[in-house]
Amino acid sequence: MKIYTYRFVSHEDFAEFIVQKELSLAPNIFVMCYSGIDDQAINQEILNCIKTLLPQASIMGSTTDGEIFETEVMVHSFVLSLTTFESTALQIELFSAEEDSFKAGQMIAQQGVKLGAKVAIIVADGIVTNGDFLMDGVNSIAPSLVVAGGLAGDNGRYEESFIFCDTQIKSKSIVVGYLISDTLEVYHTKSFNWAPMGPKFKVTRADKNCIYTVDNISVLELYRKYLGSALAQKLPQGGIEFPFVFYKEGHLIGRAPIRLNGDGSVVFAGNISEGEIIQFGFGDIDAILADAREIISDLAEFGPEKVMVFSCMTRKNFLGEDVHNDFEGLSSIAPTTGFFTYGEFFHDSDHKCNFLLNETMTVLGLKEANTTTRANVHKTTDLPKKRIMPNHRYSDTFDALLHIGRQTALELYALNSTLNDRIEEALKRYHASEELIIIQARSAIIGEMLSMIAHQWRQPLSIIGMVVSKMRLLALNAKVKDEEFLTDISVVDRNVNYLSNTIEDFKNFFKPEVKKEWHSASMICEQLQSLADPILKMYKIDLEITLKDDKKFFIYGSELVQVLLSIISNAKDAIAEQQNEDGKIVIVCEYKALKAMYRFSITDNGGSIAPEMIKVMFEPYVSSKGITGTGLGLYMAKTIIEKHFKGTICSKNIEGGACITIDFPIATKEPLQIVD
Repeated sequence: MKIYTYRFVSHEDFAEFIVQKELSLAPNIFVMCYSGIDDQAINQEILNCIKTLLPQASIMGSTTDGEIFETEVMVHSFVLSLTTFESTALQIELFSAEEDSFKAGQMIAQQGVKLGAKVAIIVADGIVTNGDFLMDGVNSIAPSLVVAGGLAGDNGRYEESFIFCDTQIKSKSIVVGYLISDTLEVYHTKSFNWAPMGPKFKVTRADKNCIYTVDNISVLELYRKYLGSALAQKLPQGGIEFPFVFYKEGHLIGRAPIRLNGDGSVVFAGNISEGEIIQFGFGDIDAILADAREIISDLAEFGPEKVMVFSCMTRKNFLGEDVHNDFEGLSSIAPTTGFFTYGEFFHDSDHKCNFLLNETMTVLGLKEANTTTRANVHKTTDLPKKRIMPNHRYSDTFDALLHIGRQTALELYALNSTLNDRIEEALKRYHASEELIIIQARSAIIGEMLSMIAHQWRQPLSIIGMVVSKMRLLALNAKVKDEEFLTDISVVDRNVNYLSNTIEDFKNFFKPEVKKEWHSASMICEQLQSLADPILKMYKIDLEITLKDDKKFFIYGSELVQVLLSIISNAKDAIAEQQNEDGKIVIVCEYKALKAMYRFSITDNGGSIAPEMIKVMFEPYVSSKGITGTGLGLYMAKTIIEKHFKGTICSKNIEGGACITIDFPIATKEPLQIVD
């Protein structure tokens, strides 16, 4: 592999350069172009010149937000990197960026797999391409494919960027250079060093790379609240030093603001999903430059023959006059070129995936393993020492303030975490207490009312019973027995006993239980039927109970009956509303061995539940009965099953009606905690 770097001056100067380097004799040449020239007619002339003088060249590149030429940062220039490979094949392909970016990434990956490519150098239109979706598309097909490169720029205008492929200049396009080789060795690394600081926030409304609200306030208001009005007024430029940062696959990723919208939302240079936990990042120049020094040392040990740098334009703006210190040592290792991007592509070999990064410098080192001479490679000891920057008079004060901010944020975060846990625990105790108080109070009041009703009913029922007994004696002692009359007396007697037993059942049911007991499914169903039948018969609704397994379970029996009654009551109302003359409620009781759960399935033919209601029917104060409904019956049913029975309750629509299913473990020795 041989590499030559050149900054285009003129047709004549380039022709002389070719002669000096004997490039016309090379069988194939990979030419990477980086242009900061805004006039596309000039760019076209240069590309035509390259192709005319080097017809065997494969050319790719783009417009930029600045060019990297060895140790220098260039603007409005045209930089070339010319490479001749010994054992690496090259193929350049052009793709459209007007279509879905994810699909474009898939097509790029499919072509890479087809060619057997080891590396794909991708340069995409920086205005219309969604770099996150592009990388997602690549990862869905070929996550092991090493992707380098970035999004093309247009000198910070964000209006229109251009892609070069051979002599073509196109916007809304993506150019890919596939490197195909068994001997090519790759070193891919990155430098970020924006440190998370301050509180954590949750993105509450976002669409791709446009963030509307964070913690339910606008992004503009968030910057104003935490970083001050002066910085917020300078967005997006003011946000370069304080991007949003978050973790993805173990990597701290930054997203720099690039446009402020009139509604307070902000467009960032990459996607941030709704629900993402973010923080402000703070750029530490000393840490950035120290990290760059480590990269240079590691790269020197690798010994590349060619170095390509793709660095974010916001990083360039942040570092200012120090930006060249970020990469100046690279050229002492191998010929170095690159450009400042609107987003950088990076491959994580450990997780086998590719990312879109911002505010990051990515470095790609290449070498062919069978190369015996590397005249371009320098020893590590030849690296220039890091230039000592003059100490600013306020730097110590600034470092101290930054340390205070970081330490305070850590302490507040720890305090908030503890406080949130305490509040959550207190709320749980409060809700548990409130639920039990409601149940106990309701049971006590209803129990008292039923006791009073029972007391009032006792005397009339006793008188009726005595009269019936007297009438039976008279009928039995009559000379001619009236069998029909005696039958009627028996019917009256049975109903008097039924009324007496029913009121006793209700009174006992509403007595608060203080301990769990063993109950069988048949016992629960018998009590349920005695309570529900009188009401259902009034509405001419049949109650059918199928007992498949008569298991025993250790529960609060009356609570389970309460839940079932609440469900039956709702089913009865639904059937009545439908005016269904053949109303029917079916309860199936069965043991589910695989789940070690007992199941009660309650179905009815009262019509389906509205889709919007079925999602919230178990929430408090949700009712479809208008002013006649409290919205607490099913909520209490859910609370009892989940909290007291450690089970689940769910609903679904079936043909002609609805089905509610209750599952709970058949035995538990956990007593209910009664809160005083």
